[in-house]
Amino acid sequence: MSKLGDGERPTMGMVATLAGVSTITVSRALRGSDLVRPEVRKRIVQIATQVGYRMNVAARSLRTRESRTIAVVLDQYAHENQSHADPLLLVLIGGLLETLTPANYSTLLTTHEHFLSSGAVGADGAIIVGQGENAHRLRQVAALNLPIVAWGEPVPGVNVKVIGSDNQMGGRLAAEHLIARGRSRLLFLGDTKHPEVSARLAGFREALASSEAMLVGAFPCPFTPEGAADAVRFALDEGKIFDGIFAASDFIAAGACDALIERDITVPGDVAIVGFDDAPVASVHRPAITTIRQDGIAAGRALGTAIVNMVEAKVGDAMGALPVELVVRETS
Repeated sequence: MSKLGDGERPTMGMVATLAGVSTITVSRALRGSDLVRPEVRKRIVQIATQVGYRMNVAARSLRTRESRTIAVVLDQYAHENQSHADPLLLVLIGGLLETLTPANYSTLLTTHEHFLSSGAVGADGAIIVGQGENAHRLRQVAALNLPIVAWGEPVPGVNVKVIGSDNQMGGRLAAEHLIARGRSRLLFLGDTKHPEVSARLAGFREALASSEAMLVGAFPCPFTPEGAADAVRFALDEGKIFDGIFAASDFIAAGACDALIERDITVPGDVAIVGFDDAPVASVHRPAITTIRQDGIAAGRALGTAIVNMVEAKVGDAMGALPVELVVRETS
């Protein structure tokens, strides 16, 4: 293989000459195109690496009008409601990278406000994480002329592809577990303005309807321990009598547990609790929290596959809601 002269920059033409192929074949190979045989693609990549050639992504973007970039758009949560450091969110992004990086897409992490104000410039497609209250975030992005996939719960009348966990099944599993533990007066904690939370409550109600247990109250609260603790204190001060709680997240479950214990109400002796997510707080909290697990890695992979198929106009397999499972710990 010939060596580069001093100051000489490797070019695509040079890689093509060394590999004995055309420049278009080099271009396709370095993009991972299936139009190039695997053994040829591997040889071209090896040669390009040896001579230090890298594709000029900016120049290619100008030619193709494609940036090979997917925007991951987060809801701009108020700090008192929920953090961008939510463990499930971080795991989901990890699953996304596992899918997007091998497909030769860069990932741009941004917020709804910035994404909308910039006119979605610089992205071939977007993944929306955080539907917002009453799905207003989905409604805002639905009008954009861009391939979009959202994480959450499908919303009637909003033309955006949505992938999410089986939230209704999660609610049913929580109710069935509490009933099996002999609990009959149940409380729900969570803000049902969020479609996912609303679906969890719907599944919970559905399971209760075929039992003698009853829902004695549904109290809205933010996704924080502090907000949940305030909701539980309010319910107790209002004279609510309950022996079980279904919390829309593990952070809510943790706050509910702490508020009960501070009032000398034992968990799970007096009140059993089930959370949702299986976030790290569920296993490290004392008592450890029974929860409904959703798989963040699988969610990220599913979202990444869906947006790549959409951007590249590929036909993907039909995908239902991702499965959830009950994880029994100390609070029930």
